[in-house]
Amino acid sequence: MTEEIDKVFKLATSYTIGSHILPGEPMDKIQEIVNRRIQLSVIPCDKILKAVKSGEFELGLIESQLSDDELIFEEWMRDELVVCSRKPLPANFGEESMASCKLICRPEGTLTRAFVSNFLEKFNLSYYSFDSLVEMDNPTALIQSVKWSKPNTKNPTVAIVSQIAIESELKYKELYQSRINNIPMVRKFHFIYDKNNVNIDEINEIIASLKEAK
Repeated sequence: MTEEIDKVFKLATSYTIGSHILPGEPMDKIQEIVNRRIQLSVIPCDKILKAVKSGEFELGLIESQLSDDELIFEEWMRDELVVCSRKPLPANFGEESMASCKLICRPEGTLTRAFVSNFLEKFNLSYYSFDSLVEMDNPTALIQSVKWSKPNTKNPTVAIVSQIAIESELKYKELYQSRINNIPMVRKFHFIYDKNNVNIDEINEIIASLKEAK
């Protein structure tokens, strides 16, 4: 049993990274590097931090600004959050536009919601500047809800999501994007790991590979 456990490389990622960035060639490359079975868990960022710290996962990939003196945090790439909709919205999406929109958003207490709230506060705005709110804890379901929402020019359905997560929909004009007050809402993705991990050489090789591929 112990031998079987040793053959597993345990990796944890946030929803956006695990669902929209790693599938395909990046995961194939990780498989080549570790040359054993990979157990990938897609969970919230704060839970990833705790689990990496306890040794449950060897490497974590997170999209929220977290820190812990006992772990190594290494910047990977930048991601922009945008307002997405089924029909084009004003490029400079401001308070007037927000007041007519139904927002599908992450629940209170989530790190993404806190990040967006901090951004909105800079402009004296909040989630409650929107006409109404619907909360969902899965970002993929959130995107699909906007994608298949009933067209409504008076009260359109929108969401604030990772631009990376809707690249295909933007390309084929299934969704459209806007920026709040025409200001990019940028966050950083990070790798987190324990520098004393026995597989530190593999971890460093994975990080170098993903940085090159970004």
